[in-house]
Amino acid sequence: MALDKLADRVIDTDVMIMGGGIAGCYCAAKAAEHGLKVTLVEKSKTDRSGCGAMGEDHYEPVQCDGVTPLEFVRLWEERQHDLNGDGRFTDRNIPYRLLDKSLWVLEESEKLGITMKWDDGEYYHMPSGWFGGPRLMIRVHWPDIKPKLARAVRRSGANILERTMVVDLLTDNGRVAGATAIDTRTGEFIVIKAKAVVLATGIFARCYEPEEPLFYKYQMKYHWCPASISGDGYAVAYRAGADLANMDITGWGLRIRDDLTISYGNFDHGDGIRAKWYTWDGDEIPYPTADKYREIELKGKDPIYVSQSHLPDDYHRRMQIAFTDEKAISFKIAEERGFNPRTHRYELMENHPLNFMVPTGVNVNDDFAASLEGLYAIGDCANGCHGCGNAALGGLLVGDNIHRFISGAGEPVINQAQVASQKQTALAPLGVKRGTEPIELELSTRYICKRYVGMLKNEGRLLEGQRRLRSLKREFLPKLMAKDPHYLMRALECRNIIDLVELHIAACLVRKETRGQFVRLDYPDKDPSRDNMITIQRLDNGNPALEIREPPDLKPEYLKEEK
Repeated sequence: MALDKLADRVIDTDVMIMGGGIAGCYCAAKAAEHGLKVTLVEKSKTDRSGCGAMGEDHYEPVQCDGVTPLEFVRLWEERQHDLNGDGRFTDRNIPYRLLDKSLWVLEESEKLGITMKWDDGEYYHMPSGWFGGPRLMIRVHWPDIKPKLARAVRRSGANILERTMVVDLLTDNGRVAGATAIDTRTGEFIVIKAKAVVLATGIFARCYEPEEPLFYKYQMKYHWCPASISGDGYAVAYRAGADLANMDITGWGLRIRDDLTISYGNFDHGDGIRAKWYTWDGDEIPYPTADKYREIELKGKDPIYVSQSHLPDDYHRRMQIAFTDEKAISFKIAEERGFNPRTHRYELMENHPLNFMVPTGVNVNDDFAASLEGLYAIGDCANGCHGCGNAALGGLLVGDNIHRFISGAGEPVINQAQVASQKQTALAPLGVKRGTEPIELELSTRYICKRYVGMLKNEGRLLEGQRRLRSLKREFLPKLMAKDPHYLMRALECRNIIDLVELHIAACLVRKETRGQFVRLDYPDKDPSRDNMITIQRLDNGNPALEIREPPDLKPEYLKEEK
């Protein structure tokens, strides 16, 4: 059957970018500068898509305070030594390159109309991360970062497909050849022929429950944009044969019960000034790590409260600016509920897994190339590269260099059997009249993660979770129904989530140790053979394969400080 008989539309492009968030937009605009035909595929609207949709108030890493790229790698290694779940680069050369090129990103952003300078025309440097350290972070006024980036992409001449959900990647003899997609408004089935594909679809977090309050009406209230965290890029990469890394790593976070009124990050991103924590009866305590929280709980001293009442007025003004840039609605809600951030204490929720339980991503090298030829991953989709700073930098680096790969790639060859199979998968829910709603199956999958995987794991829980997940997948995934094309998007998201949870559980079963925020109650000690190792999962001739691998060393040229 001819391709034009299988597809309602066929698009021929040099590079296809999946995801129109910060990383995808930077990449599209930069790649188009080199004269490439660029097609950006976004399942929402590019003007407000991705985890930066509501805005950003901080950006990192930025080279300053005399910190060299090599020192940055060492700082990162110290922080990530125990695989604490905050995201771990699988290649030491990536953090080196991120800092080495960080000032270039500031210059390139200005060309796109994205300024990172503060009101006085200078960069507003501040300590990096929640726990202080060198100044590698800057405050930014980015409440409208996404509309600005979307305009930059349109000016570049890139082709933007909005309200379009990618089904799967197309491959040919070990290399990427494009993708299939569904227009979630018209139902059109689209084939995109591409010499290279860039994944920029964000982190994977919808396998766990959202933030408090945990009521049905808040089933999509995540720290990140919920549409961006269903693991779409991870899943299509895995099914195409690319490596995923560290899907066993889980990170948890103590969240604030009043998160409807305040953003947790701003308690500690206050220019290095920390909040204070108290027991219910007023005793001040150190930052409540997992073991400390459990100790306090056993003593009957919880709930734990966090307070900013000790902080000066200029700090609170800075926090108000941060909210204006990132989550302005919070202060309006706080006012309506009678909360005063300057005086009230906020309760930390109980210590159980949340959306911060995030398996970490597509394995890439320092060119952000995946193991499948012609496939790249940037931003939160790339293992360890979380945050808007890494998204902007990865997007620009790939956009600036991908023309070199494309110049020698040759024309992609489309496998029509793949197209036909993917079309059947994509459209099948439209033919189911009495079946399962996608959200019902997704919520059941989240419950399995929360109940049987979560923060505190053991063999029995994991095996039971695996059994239940396989039963759900076998019985209910084929029964997903869609009353219109929009529901096809939800059905495909659900398929992605289930596939990735299956990988998550398999990786946790193989890892028989406790380290950092990965806790196996039946294996309370570290496994020395796991020191500085990474977990790789892929499909090998259609069969799931798992490998424990040593990450690459720093390149010799990076070891020279004068580099």
